[in-house]
Amino acid sequence: MSLSDNPIEEIKVAKEILKNCGLYKKSPTLVSCPTCGRTQIDLIPIAKEVEEFLQTIESDIKVAVMGCAVNGPGEAREADVGIAGGIEEGLLFKKGEIIKKVPQKEIVEVLKKEILEMIGD
Repeated sequence: MSLSDNPIEEIKVAKEILKNCGLYKKSPTLVSCPTCGRTQIDLIPIAKEVEEFLQTIESDIKVAVMGCAVNGPGEAREADVGIAGGIEEGLLFKKGEIIKKVPQKEIVEVLKKEILEMIGD
């Protein structure tokens, strides 16, 4: 396989292909919403930051980054852990159940910490 991009991107895509074929199990999955008028956070940079963080994780954990607290936790109930944006705060949830409210500026760090705790690092 070859991409017209940095070779690191080829490794990421190859890893994703192996995961989708069931040949590699220790790779996290990121689920994020496509955004809509209810989005309460700057979702795209947050999703990219979480995606980069997940590149360092060897676990089959499923993580969600959702734009709003209205539909986010329910739509991502299959995720092991996730965040949903709100006005000046966000929600941390596990398997669709809200665990706690977090100030928006801390939400990504809280999510990262929760992921590390869940996988035992």
